[in-house]
Amino acid sequence: MTIETKSLIWDETFPSLLLKGKGAAAFLHGQTTADVFANKKLERTFMSCWLSTKGFLRAILEIRLSDEMAEIVIISGEINSIRDGFESVIFPADNVKLEVIDPIRRRQEISNNNSWKKSNFSWIDNNDLILEGIKKSKIATKEELENWKIRQGIPSFEREINGETNPYELGLADIVNLDKGCYLGQEAMARLFRNKSLKCQLRYWESYGESNYFDVGRKFLSNYQDEGLSKNIGVVTSSIRVNDNFFSGLALIKKNFLDQCFCFSENGDSITIKKPISFTNPF
Repeated sequence: MTIETKSLIWDETFPSLLLKGKGAAAFLHGQTTADVFANKKLERTFMSCWLSTKGFLRAILEIRLSDEMAEIVIISGEINSIRDGFESVIFPADNVKLEVIDPIRRRQEISNNNSWKKSNFSWIDNNDLILEGIKKSKIATKEELENWKIRQGIPSFEREINGETNPYELGLADIVNLDKGCYLGQEAMARLFRNKSLKCQLRYWESYGESNYFDVGRKFLSNYQDEGLSKNIGVVTSSIRVNDNFFSGLALIKKNFLDQCFCFSENGDSITIKKPISFTNPF
């Protein structure tokens, strides 16, 4: 007898905003990294970044456009900061009004072979529509989801998105458009692309060891045997315990050490490091 394995589903509800008015698409085109007009023509829900003027990542957004309206799901970011930031630059001539709306439920099949940014997903407007899908799938537990997000390299607010990192460092180059014209943070992103020089990049890591040596903020070192030459190569940004003494997470690794596959904790534990599944090379 063959037992059918159900696929795991990322099923989560996200804080959301609504832009209403004729200028919704134009406003978002000037505030986010996506070519909003091109996506509007394709009539698809799309992903974008919201940046500071210096190009630091402030939020990851999904946007669905319709006539004179844009629904915005905040995948990673702080809704009040986004709302205040948008409202501070909305003028009467923009022809838009911003509202906080009920959180939007989102579903996506979990895969460790493909980037989450390229996998199909859906916004659930009517819970009755997913009843058939539930029979063929299983909603991931909190632990399963957290482990998958880390392997994918999905940046978390106040961890990887910390006010000092940019989309290129976090593997989000595929949702940054440099050809669409002016937008918030565009000059900084163009300069980074032109210089092709980043301080660090996001990496997935895993190791066996003691938990306190893998806490957020802990350093990773280039070697352990020769303490006199040991160098700080990066810092832990996310960390989870997979089982008793096995840990995994994300870290920002300095540019000079990106070709290394191994490093060490401050306690000397050997750590494997590699690109997250969804990481897109910036250059």
